Amino acid sequence: MRLVNRIIEGFEDIVVALGLCIATIAAFAEVVARFVFNTSTGAGGELTNYPIIWAAMVGAAVAARSGVHIGVDIVVKQMSPTLAKITVLAGLLVSAGFTLIVTWLGIELVQFSYGTQQVTMELLWPRWILFLSVPVGMGLMTYHLLQEFVRRLRQPSESFLLDVTESDVSELTDQHAGA
Repeated sequence: MRLVNRIIEGFEDIVVALGLCIATIAAFAEVVARFVFNTSTGAGGELTNYPIIWAAMVGAAVAARSGVHIGVDIVVKQMSPTLAKITVLAGLLVSAGFTLIVTWLGIELVQFSYGTQQVTMELLWPRWILFLSVPVGMGLMTYHLLQEFVRRLRQPSESFLLDVTESDVSELTDQHAGA
């Protein structure tokens, strides 16, 4: 399982880094072409937007893996350890269910686009490649949410609130260290 996780994490990190790198280079090239040479590359918009879309969709999975998605835990901290654990577990399951549904709908979108042979306006690339970012990103996010669910499920209720409090303390420490 650790090998699978390392492969998935490596894939996610490469997609996000490469997507942002390609988008930055494409945007820079388009700006230089327009303002220095008074022309356009003709594909700057798609070469900027599409990698960013991929980076954002897969980046959402990276955020789920890292636990940096927005969450309100002030109420959870006031609950008993058992109720807090049940609440967080329910939240993780609902989130995983939502991302699973979006994954399924994304697969249907890719199949539709592939079947109709839609292409992009500028580069004439198959649109299904762009749309594939939805099921890939949401599928990976579902995977990470379920991993967190299993991790939290195995955690004793008594140490559950300590884990939430410690993560807040480490976040505050990281913020002050960076300031």
